[in-house]
Amino acid sequence: MRIRGGITSHGFALNVDPDLSVYERFTACSLEGVPMTSLRRLAGEQGRPLPPEPAIRDAIAAALSVG
Repeated sequence: MRIRGGITSHGFALNVDPDLSVYERFTACSLEGVPMTSLRRLAGEQGRPLPPEPAIRDAIAAALSVG
């Protein structure tokens, strides 16, 4: 991740189950007022369990048509 001029930038990132409190210290991707979330939080809001990481990886690869 790079921070320049108070703006963070990075490549593709998918928050699976991180400590989201770190996002309270800065504005991610210059998205003022946009809260960061995670797959765990989204799954919980829908009453679903978090899928295992291999299933997440495979779903992302399929969606991006990678190998």
